[in-house]
Amino acid sequence: MNRLLTRRQFLGGTALAAVGSALGACATPIVRSTASPTADQPAPVVLRNAIVLTMEPSRPEADAVAIRGDAIEAVGAEADVLAAVGSSARMVDLGGRVLVPGFNDAHCHRIGDREIGGYESAQAAVDDALAGGWTSISELFVDEERLDELRALDSAGALRIRVNCYLPVNYEHQRFGIWFGAYLPGQAFSPRLRIGGVKLFADDAWTSRMYMTEPHVDAPDHRGTVFWTAEELTDVVRSLHDDGWQLAIHTAGDAAHDLVLDAYEAALAGADNARHRHRIEHVIALRDDQVRRMAKLAILASFQLTWFTADEAGEVETTIGRDRLTWVGRWRDLLDAGVPAVASTDNPYQDIAGYGHRIGWAMTALSVAVSRSAQPGDVVAPWRADQAISVEQGLELLTRAGAYATFEEDRKGTISPGKLADLVVLSDDPRAVAPAELRDVDVLMTMVGGRVEYQHPTLDLDAS
Repeated sequence: MNRLLTRRQFLGGTALAAVGSALGACATPIVRSTASPTADQPAPVVLRNAIVLTMEPSRPEADAVAIRGDAIEAVGAEADVLAAVGSSARMVDLGGRVLVPGFNDAHCHRIGDREIGGYESAQAAVDDALAGGWTSISELFVDEERLDELRALDSAGALRIRVNCYLPVNYEHQRFGIWFGAYLPGQAFSPRLRIGGVKLFADDAWTSRMYMTEPHVDAPDHRGTVFWTAEELTDVVRSLHDDGWQLAIHTAGDAAHDLVLDAYEAALAGADNARHRHRIEHVIALRDDQVRRMAKLAILASFQLTWFTADEAGEVETTIGRDRLTWVGRWRDLLDAGVPAVASTDNPYQDIAGYGHRIGWAMTALSVAVSRSAQPGDVVAPWRADQAISVEQGLELLTRAGAYATFEEDRKGTISPGKLADLVVLSDDPRAVAPAELRDVDVLMTMVGGRVEYQHPTLDLDAS
């Protein structure tokens, strides 16, 4: 796919600012009560008068949430929450605004490839991610140099977002070997930084080069570019699998999917994928039998909600032809088939324009996924419109599913007692907004571990 590398404008005012007298400086935990707090047991804060979309099936909605330190203590009706936390709680009135779990960008390169996005520093990239509602991101190409940088930021207390690192085995035909032998699968350096898994490239994600079973229409002698033989890929996948690694394999064409699914099936050897949660990144062109096979093997489909917009539709058709268009970008088909899935932006490689500084933000991604339109006036081709997903599905993919994809569902992804207080306040309820207008829903506050890391300039909260 010929993806647009959008030069992002810097977002004015996203540097960490004071939340105001209601919550105190965002460089400190959200609450510092005068009612005999201690370092180990700070007094709670209650976010009340809210529409709380918990993303927890057992309690999908609530109107109050209590936070103590970096964790959620209680969720439910306001009276019940107050009874649970006691009279020392500080009250913050959200004024009927919407509270959701922090969004998780499951595949991006925000920090590592920040220059492409127009960021002058890692901190600028993090600032913009927080302004877009992201509390967790997965960086899908973290080599040793990038890992050292992230660890240094973390050690300095400057990594204000949670990062999962995926360590590359190859990039196209370059082979890096198992350079990460000193690290363990899922190793956590801190609550903000951990190793998610390893990354491989099976073929090229650009439409003109993705590896197809049949030749490209505009190049009859060309089936695309592939970076492994079947035997090589199976051997490396089996070896990494046996060592306990989660694999995320960049895969685009249907022939590449055959190679990857064969390798995964050989490595799993009949076992369930729940233990490893191996992933396919991008899943661009899939035949029906491959969709069914992914469901049977429970291979995670990791796709970009912002891909395949009007500007790209013509090139996709030129390359693979009309007969194969329905194989492309099958987000809805994958969900309908029961394939476990997770969503992302691939920022800064998203293929959308016209959003100004909102490119790569969570609500922008949701808007494109639901409307399949990148900007007003887009003519949405039927093969794209047929793959539109619902707001509810999109929210699930960006919250609960994101936590599951990195084995962190016990600590984040929903608003539930005991989980991390990674929360986002929205200006409007996404379920009540027209699909094309979702892009205009503002992130008013982003909180990571009970700390307010971003506040919209217009936000004014009442606290007592």
